[in-house]
Amino acid sequence: MVEARKRLSAQISARRKQGVSAELEDMDSSLKAFLESQISELEQRIESVIAEAEELSAKAELLRSIPGIGPVSVSMLLAEIPELGRMTATEAAAMAGLAPMVHDSGAMRGKRVISGGRRSLRHILFQAGLAAACHNPVLKAVAKRMKQRGKPHKLVIVAIARRLITIANAVLKTGLPWRISSAA
Repeated sequence: MVEARKRLSAQISARRKQGVSAELEDMDSSLKAFLESQISELEQRIESVIAEAEELSAKAELLRSIPGIGPVSVSMLLAEIPELGRMTATEAAAMAGLAPMVHDSGAMRGKRVISGGRRSLRHILFQAGLAAACHNPVLKAVAKRMKQRGKPHKLVIVAIARRLITIANAVLKTGLPWRISSAA
């Protein structure tokens, strides 16, 4: 639904540049409103399912204590990696597709890139990484240091997203909410 809304917004923007008729604009806005209501309803249903299940609710509360992880990230983490909290940090990063994969062959040493894992979760964690780089005091300092060393923006955000999944795994493993001293 979110992808459909995203595509529709791009189409509306393209049509506006072309100067479409008011009739099409009315259709676009009603279709967008329908998608918005459907997305809102689904988000409410997801929240109610999490609230009704005691174990999910407890995990969700722990995950929400981490600055940068919001309701969408919590839902995706609970749905896509149910084993989170019972694995190592490296395994969690690999499952989320945030572990660097090598591209070496013989004497050639290739560039490390992230791949594999659960793609939709990787996209959500990238967005969470953007938020955490601004709002999580510990990860904000990490991002600032990486930028000062000249690291590209995308690499910084991927590193922050990887640390987020590591922190989330540790928080669920210990059963204690996130605190600055525990993540430092």
